[in-house]
Amino acid sequence: MSRQTFIFVSAPSQDADLMHLIEQALGRQFIRTEGSGPYVRVGTVAVYVGGHEFDDDDIAWPHGSDIPLQSEYPAMIEVRDTGGDLQRQREIAGEIFAALRSAGRHRAVYIDDMQKVLDSYNSGE
Repeated sequence: MSRQTFIFVSAPSQDADLMHLIEQALGRQFIRTEGSGPYVRVGTVAVYVGGHEFDDDDIAWPHGSDIPLQSEYPAMIEVRDTGGDLQRQREIAGEIFAALRSAGRHRAVYIDDMQKVLDSYNSGE
């Protein structure tokens, strides 16, 4: 089973500004096909954006309290390398996370395989 990389964002799941920010960061346009959510391809890496069904207690911050994914981070960006290249997958996710941080509009949590928080950004800090 391949590892998944997620970025949860405090924006609505199909927020136009969020989608545009990802397009700008990756230099690609979202592909929209019937029966599938919008996605961007960067070589073998696919980036999906949408809502999610994770709960507020599915993962905790490093200091121990639960991350309120469902209630405070409704948008999920999933980054997956279809060839299994985890390094490339993390590079693309890192570019997206850096763009989110730089824009400063939304809180974001960058998570490896729903097991480890890699980074977070609070737009109010």
